[in-house]
Order: sequence, then C-alpha cells, then structure tokens
Amino acid sequence: MPLLFLLLVAIATGVLSAHAGRDEVRHSADPVWRMEAFLAYALFVAFALLPTAIYFYVFHGDWFLFYWVDTGRAPWIWGLLAILLLLGAASLGFGIGAALCRASRDLAARRITVGAFFIAVAVWPLAWDRLSLVGSYRQFTRDYGLTAFVSSPAFYSGLVMLVIIGVAFGWNVYHIDRQTRDRV
Repeated sequence: MPLLFLLLVAIATGVLSAHAGRDEVRHSADPVWRMEAFLAYALFVAFALLPTAIYFYVFHGDWFLFYWVDTGRAPWIWGLLAILLLLGAASLGFGIGAALCRASRDLAARRITVGAFFIAVAVWPLAWDRLSLVGSYRQFTRDYGLTAFVSSPAFYSGLVMLVIIGVAFGWNVYHIDRQTRDRV
C-alpha cells in the first residue's frame, strides 16, 4: 500500500472513528486526546496502520513512496517523515470528525469519510504507471529488474494487510460506538 493511500485511509478512518464516538464527543468536556474514542482509534493506528506503513517502507520503500525519492539515500529521514505524515493524517482525521460531530454535522462527517475513501481507491488507477512495477528507485528510473505488482510480495502482503486493517477497523468502530453510547 503506497503512502498516499494510507494517508487518505488514516483521514477517513479518523473521521469515522470520531463519528462512531459522537455521543462522547458531543457531551464530554475533555480534550479530544483524552476521549475513549480517540484512545481506541490511537490503538488502531498503532497496531494496524503504523505497522503496515513501516512494513511497506522497510521492504518496498521506493515503491511505497511512488519512486519520488531514492530511499537508499538517508533512509531514516524518509521513514521518519512517512511515520509523522501518517500520525498527522490520523490525528487530522479524528480532529475533523470531532469538530463536525460537536457541531452536529454528522452528514458532513460521513461525506468526508466516503470522499477520502473514494480518493484513496482512486490513487491506484491514477498512479498505476508507477504502482504497477515493484523494485528499487534505481531499477525504476533505469527500467530494469522490475517485478509486476500482481506477482510481487507487495501485492500478497498488501492483500493480507488490507484484510487485517478492514477487520480491525470494523471491530474498532463497532466497539467505539457501543462503548460510548453505553456511557453517555
């Protein structure tokens, strides 16, 4: 899964998590970072999205970054930047969702979620010329030794991680919704 896809998924899941905890968000005087819904979402990010981003950066780093940079040069900088971007996108998504839920704009929160998911899915066909081949930056720029995406480990690991993220997020949203409705 490329970074841009994961950033958009982080925004969408953040908004939807805040929407699932909308009763707590509306009635709690606590700051966003102390709410149970945010803590549950933070655990989802820490145990599902972040490991996915780290895996793809470590094993398919140049592909993960769309071959825009050579991760072989200063790899820790690009990895740190990818992690910070993902954490920022997740926080931004939950913050947007919380602000919309506090303003009783649930429909806007759902629309932003659907829009972010739609754009995330649209990343694949729009960037297919870069995502269809897996290899290093050097292989991509010199057009040798590349593997087709659908026959590469990136494809199979991406499918597994997508299923894990989907199940984990579904479970997370279900429990946030159930837990926050029982408490407020």
